[in-house]
Amino acid sequence: MSAPPAFQKYFTLEEAVKTLPAVKETLGIAHRQMDELRDNVILNKRLLLAKQDSGRVPSDAEVAVLQEKFEGYEEALGRWTEYFGKQGIILRELEAGLIDFPYHSYSADQDFLLCWRLGEDGIFYFHGINEGYAGRHPITLLPE
Repeated sequence: MSAPPAFQKYFTLEEAVKTLPAVKETLGIAHRQMDELRDNVILNKRLLLAKQDSGRVPSDAEVAVLQEKFEGYEEALGRWTEYFGKQGIILRELEAGLIDFPYHSYSADQDFLLCWRLGEDGIFYFHGINEGYAGRHPITLLPE
């Protein structure tokens, strides 16, 4: 009796490569949205700090606005993670555009993650499911 699959979806190397144009486009949209949200958080935080530096105490309403902006950023990040997850893609780090595609090697009877990072022209690396970016190996060593 075999163990249940660790991931809801598995990609072949070819399938993962075919999704890259859509992933790149979606990451561009996500980056624009998240940059705007992050800038709003930073601006509001700087305004509060400037007020504190001048000896005034920020009002509860001002603090609430900052908290609301931060929560909006966190919620948007969660939505992007969920969006990719519904496609079987693991979003590791939005800002860096670090993506993993679950892959199952039948010859090794083991799961791996095809690893791609924004700026790379293709999928050139993979790693074990308990390794991370630092444990990447050249795709030429990927067991079939």
